[in-house]
Amino acid sequence: MTRKSQTPSRRLPLALLPTADGIRQCETRLAFSASLAAAATADLLQDGLGSHDVSDVPLPMDSSGTLSPASDHSLLDQAADLRDTYGLTGDGQTIAVIDSGIAWDHEAFTSPGQGVGIGPGYRVVGGWDFAEDDADPYDDGPAGYHGTHVAGLLAGQSSELSGMAPEADLVALRVFDDSGAGSLEWIESALRWVHDSQNDFEHPITTVNLSIGAALNDANRDYAIGILEDELQLLHDDGILVFAAAGNYYANDEITPGTTDLLYPASSPNVIAVTSIDDGGQISDFAQRESGILAAPGEGQGSAVPDHVFGWDGTVDDYAALSGTSMATPQVAAATVLIREAMIASGLEPTADDVLQRLRDHASEHQDAETGLTYYSIDLQSALDGLQPSGGSNQADDGGEGETAVSASQVTTDHQSQQFTLDLRDGMALNVRNHDGSEQAYLLTDQDGQIFLDAAGGSDRLEILGSVGSERLRLSADPNSDVESRLIAGGVEIVLRGFEDVQFEGGGGSDRATLYDSSGDDLLESRSGDAVLSGVGFRFDVRDVVRTYVHATAGGNDAAYLYDSDGDDTLVVQPGFTSLRGTDSSGASLFQSAYGFESVSAYATAGGHDTAELYDSVGDDVLSISPTRSMVSSGGYQVSARYFENVTAESASGGTDIAKIYSNESESQWHVAAGLTQWTSVDGATRIARGFDRVDAFENFQPVSLPLGFTPQAAPVPLDVSDQDDERFEDATRRVFEQLGF
Repeated sequence: MTRKSQTPSRRLPLALLPTADGIRQCETRLAFSASLAAAATADLLQDGLGSHDVSDVPLPMDSSGTLSPASDHSLLDQAADLRDTYGLTGDGQTIAVIDSGIAWDHEAFTSPGQGVGIGPGYRVVGGWDFAEDDADPYDDGPAGYHGTHVAGLLAGQSSELSGMAPEADLVALRVFDDSGAGSLEWIESALRWVHDSQNDFEHPITTVNLSIGAALNDANRDYAIGILEDELQLLHDDGILVFAAAGNYYANDEITPGTTDLLYPASSPNVIAVTSIDDGGQISDFAQRESGILAAPGEGQGSAVPDHVFGWDGTVDDYAALSGTSMATPQVAAATVLIREAMIASGLEPTADDVLQRLRDHASEHQDAETGLTYYSIDLQSALDGLQPSGGSNQADDGGEGETAVSASQVTTDHQSQQFTLDLRDGMALNVRNHDGSEQAYLLTDQDGQIFLDAAGGSDRLEILGSVGSERLRLSADPNSDVESRLIAGGVEIVLRGFEDVQFEGGGGSDRATLYDSSGDDLLESRSGDAVLSGVGFRFDVRDVVRTYVHATAGGNDAAYLYDSDGDDTLVVQPGFTSLRGTDSSGASLFQSAYGFESVSAYATAGGHDTAELYDSVGDDVLSISPTRSMVSSGGYQVSARYFENVTAESASGGTDIAKIYSNESESQWHVAAGLTQWTSVDGATRIARGFDRVDAFENFQPVSLPLGFTPQAAPVPLDVSDQDDERFEDATRRVFEQLGF
């Protein structure tokens, strides 16, 4: 039994390649594998996928709970030490896992205060299933588990598992179906998805893990490279680090005895290849190798697996040991996440090349006893030499557990209403104006740890003047929330307490603001670069900020209004989550998001050519589309999109979904195919509904039927309403149009 329904899915076949002399058994066709096993049988390879790693099946962990071999070379141990010393956890970055999916309901992916799930606020913040073409990239049985295991090594966290970067966000991109079959096309789509969506989350995608690959030869090399290399080049140009498993068939005489050739895409110049080492630090006997390759422990690595692996028991808390370069790759990928975090915390703005160069410069050089080739194992502590990331319990005592505490209640005795101004434009200056008009000015120079600004009482206002650099602001209106308000600027973390009114002026740079609501009824107004979240007793106002993320999860009946930029914008609506991405007239990228709001209204009135993409929920949904307004409602939420030129609605998540398309033109252009209905206006605007159980069409307040194959030249066919009162029917339909904004 698998988690998803077993309805047939749209699957692109693997490319069948011509048979030629020299094409070995594993290359009968181009087999993209999550692990191309050293012990894989010919039959398995001919099926197109080696779905198990060098350990033919996952092995349950022993009673000791040890999840990886104890070794001086253990990257997991190094990462744990860095958490204790510097507080490095991967927070602030997102890792994309292109694999068999992630069992996002596993306990190792529990989000504090949220539990398990997928979407904003959870550990797995989103993704896509390219095998089944839906928004639930779950690691299904019978063949699934590989992606969950990889994700656990990257960022899992539980009493049984501590991954490399346990506070990094994850994106799951599923490119294998339930039986373990995959395709080049799905992988290509996943890579393109990363490029298109890299900034669509609270934290940007900085890293991609590809513990998959194919063995290439002269017959299939051009074909595979021709499909994937342009997307890999895109991600390289985007500054996203892509890591891929080198392969596990070095010692397999049935495949290619002794060959060192890397799998593709590990062999791509746009990808960083990773091989496996054993407890002694030597390259594993099964692992592919090349001169200068990065290496990490890959034998007997323990991590999370879905519930189906050892038999369903209803509790998703299983762990297993696997071996392979697939297990080494996520450890190296996550190591760069930690290095990037440390560099940012030290006041740097590192590029992908900066991060990778630091990783390589501080790696330990070794020589492969088998081939004499040079390889490098990762030394995280050495990579942090010269950096001064804040946090941790082992730093020098500078005022309490390694933190610098500067309290507003200590710098002034006035506990009534105060006006604070924090100026970051030239250093870090604080001005405090008291209710009697008196002022104090301070220069905050001790930047070794956290700084606390604590408004001791009264109704206090904080104005933050940002620098031309990049600042990250997080504000919470709920005093009972675990989320603490803070500002990160120039590598310094400033904790903000007791401020009811906060205004932030970005000042330039790639600034980001994350706002959390109160337990009452709150209102969000978000425009191009500006956002205001307000409710009883608080107001958060951010301006000139290119990326805003607003969460309405504390309670109340919350409403959001999102407005487009003067460039081309794209609205994406999913249950409980709405984002609006675009560019302004100067070409700057802008992003707004609203999560958990009961009501969301989006407007495209500022200019440009704007597109809306609407997705259904797992329940019953109703979509209404008119020339000026599109609306989707389900359960306790409602989203409307006004004045977007093109609207596409997708029904793929479940439930019984109905789409209603309204046209105010007497001779509309309609196109109907299996699972698709499209209306095109005379000015070229389109309205598309895909996958809905029923689509109702209306022209000038009258329903029309649209038979399969209907073309723009055909005449609409009025529905038979002889048993209805025509006048009452038309009156009711007109009221619907009025509600839709006509």
